[in-house]
Amino acid sequence: MLRFWTWRYALILLGTLVVLGLLAGFWMQMNAEQQSFQVLQARAEQLGDSYVRAKHLIQLQRIKFVETAIKIYPTSPAIATVPHTPTIAMKPLEIARPIERDYMQIFNRDGAVLDSFSADTTVPVDIMKPSSNQKLVLEGKSIREKIRVNGVSWLRVGVPLWKDGTVMGALYLSAPPTDNTAKMKETYEILALVIAGIAFGGWTVIYLLSRKLTRPLRQLAGAAIQVAEGDYSPDLPSPSDVKEDELKQLVTSFNTMTERLKQLEQLRTDLLAGVSHELRTPVTSIRGMVQAVQRGVVTGEKADKFLLTTLEEAKRMQKMVEDLLEFSSLEAGVVQGEQKWIPVTDLITEVTQQMQAMSFFESVKLETPHPLDHVEVRGDRGQLKQILMNLLTNSVAAGATHIKLEPSLKDHTLVIDVADNGKGIKEAEVPYIFERYYRGDSKRKKKHGLGLGLPLSRLLAKANGGELHLLHTSEKGTVFRLSLPMQ
Repeated sequence: MLRFWTWRYALILLGTLVVLGLLAGFWMQMNAEQQSFQVLQARAEQLGDSYVRAKHLIQLQRIKFVETAIKIYPTSPAIATVPHTPTIAMKPLEIARPIERDYMQIFNRDGAVLDSFSADTTVPVDIMKPSSNQKLVLEGKSIREKIRVNGVSWLRVGVPLWKDGTVMGALYLSAPPTDNTAKMKETYEILALVIAGIAFGGWTVIYLLSRKLTRPLRQLAGAAIQVAEGDYSPDLPSPSDVKEDELKQLVTSFNTMTERLKQLEQLRTDLLAGVSHELRTPVTSIRGMVQAVQRGVVTGEKADKFLLTTLEEAKRMQKMVEDLLEFSSLEAGVVQGEQKWIPVTDLITEVTQQMQAMSFFESVKLETPHPLDHVEVRGDRGQLKQILMNLLTNSVAAGATHIKLEPSLKDHTLVIDVADNGKGIKEAEVPYIFERYYRGDSKRKKKHGLGLGLPLSRLLAKANGGELHLLHTSEKGTVFRLSLPMQ
């Protein structure tokens, strides 16, 4: 990924810079042409001013000499011989003339050529032709033209000749293209070097940044391979070493996922061990007792006790299988309870009577204070009784000798608290008590059960629109709360 994106970025950056370089070159070429036009127009305007002044000066000198001649020869001024000074003999083009290879033309108001001059005798004939926009110049506007002659572009500008605020003619100045090949080549070489430098620098920066950004991703990819191979303790980057919030969240989430997978794998291992143990023990017991009765090892009343014990073990196995099936059905949302209105007092009474009828509950004091008369809750009677009986059974398993079953109303919600004085739940086990197949520490794992009591009870509570959660636990006892909506 690092190689793909860095090279892709480099190509995009290089392409962008090349396009920008071409645009810059085109702009420089256009700008050079505009500058050439501006310089040529400035020269034309300067030549025009010089031409008008020179012509005006020569005319003034001639008038002065004529006036002098009249004073000297008042009777015959026409035949007077007046000495010619250099100024009178000089032409305007000798004062206002173009430089180098420029070609200049002077037109009068009627569009006729008055003067033309060029130091280059090889000026093309097409350049000497009058401009088609001559009328605009005589109206006082300046023009710019490009003329293609023999594959070469000449630049021509036309400016009006002003005298006393009036256009007295037009001046056209044409110039051949200047040879800027060496200069443009040097400019393009510099531009190419700049583009290459920026492209290389940009690629280097993005490579280093991409390498830094993708390092946690590469580590996560390696960790994912480790997890896929069954290693749930992969090498992960420390979230504190990752500066980007998104990557830090990704690393944290991946770490949480691996911890969760590790817990699930442990739960799976415990489940297999628990199911194997829970099923192997009664099966072995049943097999041994049945064989003893069949072979006549035991007879009479002892044989009857063996058969009764075998029946109890078979019932226990049936109960475990039923719990597994019911839990799977509830998780899949297949089981739909029979929803009816149930008097709360009757529900508590039935649970109390059933529990007190069991032999393991004989030494437990069950207290049900504050009965709620005339209060009903909607739900499945059998499922609600199973929740409460599971909680009471767990309390007995935790060594409780006093259990309080206390219903109450809180904000249109029926709340049933099951509080005991047992040994409580270890703090480290609290986050996992509602996990399926979780049976706590090693001592509790030796006890009967698949670790489905609390997970199954919570699913039953949710199936009836309620919630089951741990309210409090300590060495002095535990309190679970069942909440059921009244509407």
